[in-house]
Amino acid sequence: MRAAPAVLAIAACGGHAPPPTPAPPAITIVVAEVGALGAKLVVLDEHGDRRGDLFAATDAKVVDKTPAISPDGAQIVFESNRGGGTSLWIAPLTYDAVPVQLTSGATDAHPVWTHDGKAIVFERATAQHFDLYRLTLADHHLEPLTSAPGDEVTPTVARDGTIYYCAMTEHEAHLERRTPDGTVTRLTDGPADTAPALSPDGNWLAFSRPVEHHGTLDGELWLFELASGKATPLVDVPVADESGPVWSPDGAYLFATSVVRSIESGATLFSNVIVVDLAMRHPVLLQDRSGYIPRLTPAIAPRPLDRAALASDPEYVPALARLVSKAIAAQQR
Repeated sequence: MRAAPAVLAIAACGGHAPPPTPAPPAITIVVAEVGALGAKLVVLDEHGDRRGDLFAATDAKVVDKTPAISPDGAQIVFESNRGGGTSLWIAPLTYDAVPVQLTSGATDAHPVWTHDGKAIVFERATAQHFDLYRLTLADHHLEPLTSAPGDEVTPTVARDGTIYYCAMTEHEAHLERRTPDGTVTRLTDGPADTAPALSPDGNWLAFSRPVEHHGTLDGELWLFELASGKATPLVDVPVADESGPVWSPDGAYLFATSVVRSIESGATLFSNVIVVDLAMRHPVLLQDRSGYIPRLTPAIAPRPLDRAALASDPEYVPALARLVSKAIAAQQR
């Protein structure tokens, strides 16, 4: 006669089967969390509370940042110093996955996925300037896309393969568009427009543009309507710089990095992630309820967000005022 399964045997003896291992929380939001050992990618919920580290800890001081999640939600690509220098790494979007180095031989940063999930577009510097490249994942074919005298950085890709990006010279920065046939068109006048992000419907670019407040320039979030060529402010808050916008897959929210710097030294006092409800034009702070933790460069998985949790997060301006007060007090001490 066959032996009874182990669980049944325990029950027959009056014991209890071990409780099932709870499934790890779903991965919806990934950010770079900054600490004494560098920067690591962590999973957050919509309150800003940490749900876990994405990768196992390493002995070396690692800086992982600018993550981007594939359109199917299965993979994540990011820039890291794991291999020496700065290169791109890729991993399954699961807890404790082992990242694999994707590029080498140059300084590679700010990766984004093409809409079919078959390629990565990113900025690469092999000499003094950054140009845009496309890496096809199936055959690792590397294709240069731009070669202007300045820097082309922070790309975002449309469904038809059109690429929007920031073009920088020694004196100014503006937004440009490169169509699949290689035609380049200037979109904004600058002089300091950076980090464009294309909306899921392909109609808007979110980007960062400085605004003067009391004699000081602060980066703010703007929206650029592609049909009209008109730019309008979205978030205009003194003191903090908002940059690196990322759309939610449904286009209802815009995530971004908020940084406050010392006026005297320019050193970063703190950084965190904000979320803007685009229907209400209402920004909130994605702050861990256990306390302030410096975070930046969010990535959003293609799954529904907890709207109730986002709506209950602290309002950006009052929370920012509290954090600034604490940072100033800490500096004085």
